[in-house]
Amino acid sequence: MTASRSIRDLRRERQRSPRVEADAAHTQAKATLLQIKIAEKQRTLVERDKAAALLDQVAGIVLTHLSGWPARIAGHDLVLRRKAEGLVRELRTEIAKACEKQAELCGEPPLERQV
Repeated sequence: MTASRSIRDLRRERQRSPRVEADAAHTQAKATLLQIKIAEKQRTLVERDKAAALLDQVAGIVLTHLSGWPARIAGHDLVLRRKAEGLVRELRTEIAKACEKQAELCGEPPLERQV
């Protein structure tokens, strides 16, 4: 096959391309839908809202119990309690920063800070 014939064939294919592109997009959409249905049947697909709600619930439990640790550990020793509270505050700040960084990477708008 000569180069000019190859170019001619490519040009002819490009002229038919709107129909070909539409067919390809339709085929891709059907394949994607099929993958979703398979994931549903295999129970590997999780609804985003349910996953987010579960994550919020678990994070709330962890942070609530974490905040109570200094009092439970230190008891009446206020120096140790304040030190433990500082460590918990530091950990919570690091968690918040990591979440903000991930949200920024995902294009989420920043949260308004409460003063």
